[in-house]
Amino acid sequence: MLYPLKFQPITKPKVWGSETWALSGYGDDESVVANGFLKDNLLSEVQEIYMDELVGGKVYDRFGNFFPLLFKFIDAKDDLSIQVHPTDEQAAAEEQLGKTEMWYVTEAAPDATIILGFSRDTTEQEVRRRLEDDTVLDVLQVTPVRKGDVAFIPAGRVHALRRGTQVAEIQETSDLTYRLYDYHRPGLDGKLRPLHVEESMRCLDFKALAEPLTEYPRRDGLTTLVRDTHFVTNMLQLSHPVERDYAKLDSFVVYMCVEGSVTLRCPETDCEEVSLQKGETLLVPAVIDDVVLTPNTTTTKLLEVFVD
Repeated sequence: MLYPLKFQPITKPKVWGSETWALSGYGDDESVVANGFLKDNLLSEVQEIYMDELVGGKVYDRFGNFFPLLFKFIDAKDDLSIQVHPTDEQAAAEEQLGKTEMWYVTEAAPDATIILGFSRDTTEQEVRRRLEDDTVLDVLQVTPVRKGDVAFIPAGRVHALRRGTQVAEIQETSDLTYRLYDYHRPGLDGKLRPLHVEESMRCLDFKALAEPLTEYPRRDGLTTLVRDTHFVTNMLQLSHPVERDYAKLDSFVVYMCVEGSVTLRCPETDCEEVSLQKGETLLVPAVIDDVVLTPNTTTTKLLEVFVD
């Protein structure tokens, strides 16, 4: 029987820092199972065998053997490029999904900021002009962030992580990123990284963004952070064992541990208990209806993600 799956992390060095693909079904960057009898199997191999038992009937009907979400931990030691992602419809020409995503800030320097949206309404013409004269930052919204902050980034919203931030990122399974501006910075190969100005212009939302961060009550229990057609993300802050009933949820569930440590067991099966530390990710197959989460630390926080 299927059981909660851990995966081998995929680490990618970047000119601005590093990112770890914690759970991925994307192209050649595909996750490999790290525990149990399915150890060393690719995610796609597991999905081809177990189909809806792994991802859920509705999800399988919609995506087939394509795993629809990608999970990362990102460490920004320098500023990332100013970028934007396409919608599903805009990405269809490249035979990919679009890239709606979210960030949960796991660590932040005292002066950490992110770029999210425009600070005021602007136009394509103005943005083009400001790219030419290196003043595009003047119309971008720079927002201070602290540990625990949440930013939802629908396709079309200009954004960038900046130095001193670490985030857990949840996104559609896509690698379509259009760089609008990159500080004239060379990549790891010493060459300037390509920009995608024309592609960006077709995607950008030029309206001002009034509230860049998602407000939510920071308390024990369950809080919904994002509810979108692409994914739902809840925060589980645990101070005692909690049972989660997924019998009515026709989807896989992914846990990203963003603080502390937790042990997971499945009362209705003979699956072995699985521990999860900060920075680790776990996939609970759709066929598992019931899990018990026991925190091992005073403060334990999990992101709980599924497709609704």
